Amino acid sequence: MVRGLKKLILIRHGELPPMYQGRYVGSSDVCLSAQGICDCRKLAARFAALNPGKIFVSPMRRARESAAAICPERRDLIYDPRIREVDFGDWENLTFDEIQKTAPPELLDLWFRHPEEMRFPNGASVADHFAAVDEFMAEILALPEPAAAVITHGGVLMRMISRAMKIPPERQFEVLPPRASMTILNFHEGVFAYGE
Repeated sequence: MVRGLKKLILIRHGELPPMYQGRYVGSSDVCLSAQGICDCRKLAARFAALNPGKIFVSPMRRARESAAAICPERRDLIYDPRIREVDFGDWENLTFDEIQKTAPPELLDLWFRHPEEMRFPNGASVADHFAAVDEFMAEILALPEPAAAVITHGGVLMRMISRAMKIPPERQFEVLPPRASMTILNFHEGVFAYGE
């Protein structure tokens, strides 16, 4: 029997409080809203049925609270800093409209056309963020468990899904999962496919 990871369960954290809606929340360590906790609890039964061998969680509060709502009985969560959300720097907690008013158009164009070349003003390098996520993903693909789960952020999940499905970085925004959602990727003979 072939051992190794066959199913990757990807979960984006739940909804944030109203003051953060529509804003780029990266390195800010904010909590979930009551609705966000409720939405995550709705994933619990399906998640338990999938029974992942390992569960990796971003150490940020919104991901930890999501994990507590989704799998409250699990005490073996693995907190990995490589799957934190990117630091948006000066753009942290701004809406896209607010960013557009102050950012040079060429910087916005770079973000959408060549995100891997982007560094947020006074924030993180997207290339460094991608490298950390890629390193993390390579490690979990080598796990002996048949299923693993990752509870994290939109930016991390966009990178993981686009990388797995061979989607170029400039199209990563097309695969951004909604908050409190579960995306399943099946892995067979080195190829990913969306699963149930």
